[in-house]
Amino acid sequence: MATGKSDGLKSSFDLAMERLAAREGPLRALSAAQKSALAEIEQKTKARIAELEILYGQKVAQAADPDKAMALKQELQDRLARERERAEADKERVRGGES
Repeated sequence: MATGKSDGLKSSFDLAMERLAAREGPLRALSAAQKSALAEIEQKTKARIAELEILYGQKVAQAADPDKAMALKQELQDRLARERERAEADKERVRGGES
């Protein structure tokens, strides 16, 4: 029994990669500099998120009013979302995307 693409059968992975390439274009290999920049963005984002969680955790713990604590938690979620969005935009720029 033949395996691979010679018999016309494709794995689920191959099919998924074809659909991805059809939808988003061919995948590009990243250079070492791009990989390094992406890792640095990821590291800085994780550090910033940890910093925000500690800062807001302290504020929530000190809040006497439950409504104030809830508002602080919501503010934290908003700031975390902005940090993640910023990181993704930075990563797209490094990858050579449109952002």
